[in-house]
Amino acid sequence: MIRYGFHMSISGGIANAALDAGKSGFGAFQLFTSSSRSWKQNVPKKDDAALFADYAKKYDTIPFAHIPYLCNLASPNTDVLRKSVLMLKDNINNCNELGVRYLVLHLGSHLGKGFRTGSENIIKSITSVESELDGVTLLFENTSGYTNNVGAKFSEIGTVVNGIGIKNIGICLDTCHAFAAGYDIRDRTSLRKMVNEIEDNIGMERLKLVHLNDSKFELGSTKDRHWHIGKGFIGDKGFENFFSEKRFREGCFVMETPVNEEGDDTSNMKALLGIMKRCGIQAL
Repeated sequence: MIRYGFHMSISGGIANAALDAGKSGFGAFQLFTSSSRSWKQNVPKKDDAALFADYAKKYDTIPFAHIPYLCNLASPNTDVLRKSVLMLKDNINNCNELGVRYLVLHLGSHLGKGFRTGSENIIKSITSVESELDGVTLLFENTSGYTNNVGAKFSEIGTVVNGIGIKNIGICLDTCHAFAAGYDIRDRTSLRKMVNEIEDNIGMERLKLVHLNDSKFELGSTKDRHWHIGKGFIGDKGFENFFSEKRFREGCFVMETPVNEEGDDTSNMKALLGIMKRCGIQAL
């Protein structure tokens, strides 16, 4: 069974994200728990947080939070690293307040100081907040391979996961990022190699979410540019191949596709449902 949905707006109150997702029939959705553009993170109001949890339960939809992109736990800049750890703590607290079990984050950029420096900063930062995780699991998202970013290869993510050594760590697989980083999910052999790399370095049981996005640019471009399902370089056939893999025929899938003249949430949903139907996949 697949649960699918989109990244939702929190405009007008955070409870609206769960309400809109539920009314849209989404089995899963994603949101920012506060402003995505500011270091300062707001705490959800008690009533709004309770309403959010009520809507998620009523509509049987699973929420995933995403930390703002400003957060850089790999940074060698002490001020940025300090603010990133504070942002992480704030987002963990917000998740606990809302009843959100999963928090997605990019591992960040080492800014040219090398993987070892970046990974050590990440491990130290995550370890420092371990006691605050409570019911929250951090999901490390693979990146596109852009210069100095940590986590384009699942072997790198595995090094960080194993270095932290706690149970509240999982991963989020982004199809656009994987494709941009050189994983050709259109090809059966290449897809199987990627799955094996995840299994060998991290463990597939840690995969809790898939960001289902097509790619605006070609394989190995390292460009993080999400595109409409079936209209990018992954294409319909690529996603059909992706869903041919047993592990990707169940779980939670969230789209982070753009809204522009090329398409919107409605057209992307239609494209996804068409692909799943052709693959014989049941969705919730």
